Parts: sequence; structure tokens; C-alpha cells
Amino acid sequence: MKFAAILALASTFLAAQDPPPKFNVRSNLVFLPTRVQNKSGETIYGLKPQQFIVEDNGVAQPVNVDEDPDTTGVSLVVVVQCSRSAVSEFNKLKGLGAMIDGIVGAAPHEVAVISYGEAPYVLGDFSSSSESTRHALSRLKSCGEFGAASIDAVYYAINMLNRRQNHYRRAILLIGETRDHGSKSKLHEVVAELGISDTVIYTVTFSPLRDDFISGFSNGDKPPPPPTSFTPPPLYPEKAEKDPEYSEHTPLFVLPPQLMLIVNALRRNTASELASLSGGEYVNFTTQKGFEDALQRIANQIHNYYLLSFKPQPATVGIHSLRVRVPDYPDAAIQTRRNYWAGILE
Repeated sequence: MKFAAILALASTFLAAQDPPPKFNVRSNLVFLPTRVQNKSGETIYGLKPQQFIVEDNGVAQPVNVDEDPDTTGVSLVVVVQCSRSAVSEFNKLKGLGAMIDGIVGAAPHEVAVISYGEAPYVLGDFSSSSESTRHALSRLKSCGEFGAASIDAVYYAINMLNRRQNHYRRAILLIGETRDHGSKSKLHEVVAELGISDTVIYTVTFSPLRDDFISGFSNGDKPPPPPTSFTPPPLYPEKAEKDPEYSEHTPLFVLPPQLMLIVNALRRNTASELASLSGGEYVNFTTQKGFEDALQRIANQIHNYYLLSFKPQPATVGIHSLRVRVPDYPDAAIQTRRNYWAGILE
């Protein structure tokens, strides 16, 4: 058989196969929320762009630094779990409204509140009024669901923030279990979005294992009762409408190994990985004081970071390792995201 005929047969065979996933390189800016502290744990203020060295896969990048955070407004979405064992933690959340005031501070701000079980519920849209935030939090009730789709809720919150027409800094405060239960978003798209987003995610979590243990012990290790049907109270909001970018389908193709590592980490400890991918903070609590201390820690951080950004050069698909240095302070402790995924699978 002639070579041309063999080549034609091969082309016909390949055309009949499922096409491989395609990658699109996003040329957006990559944001790095970065805290710089001295040996005593005190924030180092007043650093200029030229004092930072940001390396993307070992290649130094031209860096921009956002304006002084003390003069920049904050757009915050508070995301609270309302399903599974979350209801047993509600008493520990007393004073959350006042603590949110402490987090946003005196700078211009706006706060939205959503809860989540199997889906997100909007309890209150963005408002600069503390009274409106407290009213939204007063609507927090058990949603009686057995899912805890924290990734879906965070993805929804990110899309809420992306629609804001201001230049405020963006943050999400996630309060819930450490793991996700039932999210339907495409995890690789969530990872890609978090890799370039300027939204910082702070996660404050409780562990359902302790409550399950106590419940099992008090019941003499009897199996839990079967689930009962639940009708949300009349004042409970409708489930949030899905954004155009929200998807209910998991990918049907094999993800690249490096991306799969991140996706699996997101499944194992959702709260910790969401914070890590965004450059935020992950804190666990078991008591009301622990919860208050966690929010105080976040309040001390949300205004005390540099928002670095750069446009990747070269812009290549794949996992990118990040390194931030401040040569003038060689012993400084630097907290920032360590990598990001560049590229969208189609």
C-alpha cells in the first residue's frame, strides 16, 4: 500500500476518535494577595513595586502593587452553611454581625450574605448598612438538607463579586465544614478561576466528626434515624439562580496529572484548599471563643496585605509555580499563593 493511502487511512481513523480536550490560555492578570511580616509577626508596610520580585516558573515578572488597602473599599460575601450538622454550630456564631463590622473596618465596604446546603441561598444582597447585614444574618436557619455544596456556593459568590462595578478589594468569608458534599461545579474551572482571581477566600470551619461522635455516644451507638422530609420556613429565601458560568456537569475527559493533583486536594479538604488557592487563610474552631478568635485573626489580615499582580510572560498552559521575594527583607515571612493553573479546558 502506498504511503499516501496509509496516511489517508490514519487521518480517517483519528477523525473518528473523540477529540482531545482543548486548552485556552487566559491572558488575564494573575493576582497575588501577599502578606509580608518581620520575625516578630508584625506587618511590614510601605513596600513599593520595585521592592518585590515575583517569579512565575522561575521567570521574574513586572509587578504592579495595588493602592494602600487602608484607603480601599472592601466587597465581602459571607457564606454560611445551613445544612447537615451546621445547625448545632449556630449558637457559636452569635455576634457574627458585630464581628463582620470589625472585619470590614472603617473603610468603604459592602457586604452580601448567602447560606448553602445543596445549593446557595441569597439571604441579603450587597449593602453598606450594618443593619442590613444583621437582618440578612437573622434569616439564617437550618435548611434541612443533607448536602453541603461549599464549592458551588463559593463559585456563586465569586460570580457575585465579579459583577460588582467598583474597585474595592474582594473577599469571601466561608463558614462551614471542612469538606464539600455534593457540589456540581466543574472543579477544574474553579481551580482555573481561583488561580487568577483577585478574590481572597478566608475559611473558618468546624468538624462534623465531633458532633457525630457525641451524638453516637449519647444514643448508645444506635444508628441515626432515617432522614425526614423538610419544608423550609416561609421566610427562607429561594435557591439562588445559577449563573451562566455555573455548570452541573463533571468533565468527561481525563484531566492533566498536575491539575488532577489540585482537584483531588480540593476534594479532600475543600476549605483549606480554597483558602490556599486564593491566597487566603484557613482556621478551624470548636468553641465560640475559637470562632471569635478566628474572625479577629481574619480582621487583622484583610486590610494588611499587598495585592500584587502581573501579566504572565510567557502565557503558557499548565501549572505555574509562584515565588515572591523582598530582597530588602531577606528574613521576612511571606504568605501568598504558591501556584496557579493557567488555561481553560473545553
